[in-house]
Amino acid sequence: MNKAEKQALWSFIIIYTFSSLLLMSIIAVLYYNKEVASEKSICKKDLQETIMDVEITLLKAQMEGKTFLFCPIDYFLQVGLYDDNGEKIASNLEYNDIDFNTAMSIKKKRIQQVKKLSTPIQNVSYIIAEDTSMPTNIGQLKYLIYLTIFISSIFIAFIGYLLSRLLLKPVDEKFAQIDRFIKDSAHEINTPVTALLMSVSALKKKGYAEEKLLRHISISSKQISDIYNTLSHVAFSDIKDRDTVVKFDLKKEVLKSTTFYKEIAEAKKVKIVANLKSIYINMDKESVNKLINNLLSNAIKYSYHSKTVLIELHDNKLLIKDEGIGISEENQQEILKRYKRGTDLIGGFGIGLDIVNSICMQYDIKLSIDSEIGKGSTFTLDFSQIV
Repeated sequence: MNKAEKQALWSFIIIYTFSSLLLMSIIAVLYYNKEVASEKSICKKDLQETIMDVEITLLKAQMEGKTFLFCPIDYFLQVGLYDDNGEKIASNLEYNDIDFNTAMSIKKKRIQQVKKLSTPIQNVSYIIAEDTSMPTNIGQLKYLIYLTIFISSIFIAFIGYLLSRLLLKPVDEKFAQIDRFIKDSAHEINTPVTALLMSVSALKKKGYAEEKLLRHISISSKQISDIYNTLSHVAFSDIKDRDTVVKFDLKKEVLKSTTFYKEIAEAKKVKIVANLKSIYINMDKESVNKLINNLLSNAIKYSYHSKTVLIELHDNKLLIKDEGIGISEENQQEILKRYKRGTDLIGGFGIGLDIVNSICMQYDIKLSIDSEIGKGSTFTLDFSQIV
């Protein structure tokens, strides 16, 4: 699974899971509010019935001329009896922080209802009923909802993963076919391209054909070679690992590239001017050649006719400057992405600068772009980290 597929997979799972959990949370909140309202209604009824039972028992004892005997097991909830001064007469309440001025007091672990008798009965002025089960029930309800959402999120994420893999399967198969096609094409192109370049070189030495004709063949061969290198990178991801790193003079590699692209530049009447100083860097030569070749190829491709491409190498920096179409400021980061091209009017795959950017990130090379529309672009590579 490549980077883009992984990104698409995670995006789908996150969006699918988040949207499902959002819907579940809304349902859970509605359910929770409904259950709390129901619990409060039942609790209020139980409190009122308990107070009524106590009051009836008090009145019955007074009417019969008997002394009221408090028996907690006779009542469904905890009960407290207090005189007019708030002094306890009898009680089995768990919490004694009673607010006698509030009819119903709701706190974290208990709910109490206070009833003040209009006329004291056997010295009882206040009857308090207490319920400790409702807060516990609500707490258990919260825990159950949280646990359900947590387990559901794992289940939903798993289902999302299975669905995304199912949806991506035909795309994966199609990409695999395209990948095989590109690899086979790149492999088949390699042999004739190499043979063509060698044949042109031999013909030049022996003078078997007109110079102009040989020049055209040479330029075309080099352009085909550039296309092959691009396809090879896409097909085989052939940026080398650090175990191939060697120390070499960057100036020599830059000179090789300028020699290779000289004919292509001349065909466009573009002059390559090089101001180079020796810099020794620790890097894979194939990677550095891809860096230079892609930047130089783009500089020639996007230059106006009869202009100059300047290459400077000094102070651990390689600078390639063209006098071409330029890149707008908002597109300077976009242009480094794969398949992004400076313009549709000029050919290309839009892969060259992606290769440059990936190599720079691999070797900690700082890449900077300075460009102005209609005046040209300057690409600077800072090799300070690998000298």
